[in-house]
Amino acid sequence: MNHQNRNQGMELRQEYAEDEIDLLELWRTLLKHKRLILRASFGAAVLAAAISLLMPNIYRAEVLLAPAQSEDVKAGGLASALGGLGGLASMAGISLGGGGSTEESLAVLQSREFLWKFVQDEKLAPVLFEPGMLANLLGAEPPGQWDVYRLFIDDKTLDVQTDKDTGLIRVAILWTDAALAANWANTLVAKLNRYLAQQAISRSEENLKFLNEELMRTQVEEMRKILFDLIANEQKSAMLANTQRDFAFKVLDPAVEPDKKAKPKRSLIVILAAFVAGFMATLYVFIKEGIAKRREQESGEHSA
Repeated sequence: MNHQNRNQGMELRQEYAEDEIDLLELWRTLLKHKRLILRASFGAAVLAAAISLLMPNIYRAEVLLAPAQSEDVKAGGLASALGGLGGLASMAGISLGGGGSTEESLAVLQSREFLWKFVQDEKLAPVLFEPGMLANLLGAEPPGQWDVYRLFIDDKTLDVQTDKDTGLIRVAILWTDAALAANWANTLVAKLNRYLAQQAISRSEENLKFLNEELMRTQVEEMRKILFDLIANEQKSAMLANTQRDFAFKVLDPAVEPDKKAKPKRSLIVILAAFVAGFMATLYVFIKEGIAKRREQESGEHSA
């Protein structure tokens, strides 16, 4: 039993000694090739610094918004006043609410159609796609709806964030020109409010046309009273859409020209490049030394 314990102790000491030798060899390998590792890290850092200096500064200008009205206010309380008879309006395809939900309004803001209209109205294509203007002069197709959509959404030129706790919304534009970024952010929100208001006006006009036609055909007094109430509600919705400046969103804090860039974070780029290059160089050194050691062992076995 004692003999077995002694053997186990010797094996453990031998394994520990081998681990110490391996760690020592690794350290010696690092010291042997430290110049290569340091040069790789320094070279990558210099290259990353040069590339980052060529990257343009991107500024973030944002508008802080709050939903202008709740759904109940938009409906004007008519649904509760009509009670169960309010369902007749829904059956006729008439919505008692005026402007849709906040989620729907934000979906419109980020839609291809609205962004394309915004770029066309403000004549922004030459600014947004300035590097491609030469190609356009040579006969290439001018930027279209999908190009605009990808620039704003996929490339994160437009960033929309909603705080779930407060319900406040931040609409930001990220661009190389700080003044343009602030101007576009404010203009985008103003145009969104007008666009949604115009949609509400169009819906009310269609609804009023339908309700007036039904009123002309209906002789039942109770139904006529309901139709009069619905017509009054639609007229109120149209009036609010025409007169309310902040139709869907109220501006709490307009965008101003930012005084600091949002990106690129050049110091972080340099540090990460140096770290990755150093790690790759270290890995290369270990693999190279391992292959060399394996070849020495194989040559020794063949000679033996």
